[in-house]
Amino acid sequence: MTKLNSLIALILLSIATQAQQLVSITPLSSHSLSIVQAYLNGYGWNYNAQDLNPVRSYKVTYNTTNAHGDPTVASGAVYIPTLTNCSYAPIVAYEHGTEFDKNNVPSKNKYVGQGIYFSTTGYIAVMPDYLGLGDNPGVHLYQHAVTEATATLDLIRAVRTFLDTTSTTDVNDNGQVFITGYSQGGHAAMATLKYIEDNQLEHEFDVMACAPLSGAFDQTGAQFDLIFDGDSNYYASPFLPYILGSYQAAYANLYQSYNEVYDASHATQIENYLTAGTYDFGQWLGMLGTNYYGFMQDSVLQNILADANRDSHPINVALRANNLYDWVPNASLRMLYCGSDSMVAPENSINTLDTMLTLGATDVQALNLLQSGDHNSCFIPATTYALNWFDSLAHKCTNYASISTFDNLNISLYPNPAQQQLTIEGLEGQSYAIFIQNTLGQTFSIPTQSTNQLNIEQLPNGVYFLVIKNHKTQQLQRLKFIKE
Repeated sequence: MTKLNSLIALILLSIATQAQQLVSITPLSSHSLSIVQAYLNGYGWNYNAQDLNPVRSYKVTYNTTNAHGDPTVASGAVYIPTLTNCSYAPIVAYEHGTEFDKNNVPSKNKYVGQGIYFSTTGYIAVMPDYLGLGDNPGVHLYQHAVTEATATLDLIRAVRTFLDTTSTTDVNDNGQVFITGYSQGGHAAMATLKYIEDNQLEHEFDVMACAPLSGAFDQTGAQFDLIFDGDSNYYASPFLPYILGSYQAAYANLYQSYNEVYDASHATQIENYLTAGTYDFGQWLGMLGTNYYGFMQDSVLQNILADANRDSHPINVALRANNLYDWVPNASLRMLYCGSDSMVAPENSINTLDTMLTLGATDVQALNLLQSGDHNSCFIPATTYALNWFDSLAHKCTNYASISTFDNLNISLYPNPAQQQLTIEGLEGQSYAIFIQNTLGQTFSIPTQSTNQLNIEQLPNGVYFLVIKNHKTQQLQRLKFIKE
């Protein structure tokens, strides 16, 4: 099959998949500029009033698959800006944090501030509820990487179908995808990027940047060490039965009954709370207390801790299956955290960075945004950084999909990595504008030269992109290279 035919087949498959995802979409709210500003002020987000747009939100129900690959229907929300003199917007997938109450989710008109923040300046903000929350039945699949990813991607597919077929909005998806989320949402954001790259879905989801915020990526390392640090108290103790309930639902091999894991005085309550899915974190904490030896079987804890490599006990095996620290992302990745977070250990990001760099990653950073910041106070600086970074890479009001990966240019760069000279092959006899851009979106204009060699000796060492535009200033190619 020719390259063109292969591309057509991919596009047709993508269209067919999207059409199968959307079940229904219903309006949630309409947010005027004054409402938008009130939300941003309430959270303490900085903004330029000239960049803001009114926003409309919708509940989306859509087809996806559960942990066993079986069909199921899930829910989420999409926030769409009302743009003036502009018809294209990038997609931002925003993944929300831990929720014990299945009704406290985007499709139920919660997380409104986050939806507005990531849409009002010109993004389509897609917000999954996750499986087991919202309209999806069963126990919430908490920190379950595969379904966090598939719930997100199938929601994007459903939203794209809506945008392609509706007459209620003039906004179109421009082809760029950005991914972020906080706390559990940090884990879900990382899981979504990994799933895209593991399954070679880059043609369908062109991820410009991923910013997982304060996520527990290293569950059998950094997060395990935080919880089981020799002190039997952990102030977020409900996370333990919540994640065990999730992995029991996903793998069915952690225990036969709740009494095997929990003390008799708590086993029935934990089962009822998990099954109902309507008790919030405060109610869970009031029922459990912070001392996990007070509600878990001592022998279970001792057996978990006795598994020195954390790879043989069924609970550790399940945790390890949902680690997200030991792989090499191709897309630009920024893990953002704060140094005094006692709920999600900063070492989750630090260990992930070290491992990824050791494995050969070239465009990954872990940034400590506030050394004194805890899990709550880190939210605003982390989300602010993420959106500012996305803005530096977004091509708003531009149909990026039509001018990026689907052009006929056949361009290569060498050597790569390069130290002094970078050679461009494939532009001979053509008239294009050439720029160099760093991972923060800063652009360096390259003077017109009579040869196809660029002098990059003065650039600081790091990861860069060679951006090629035509006479209409449309971006045609964006090629990554490393300056050593």
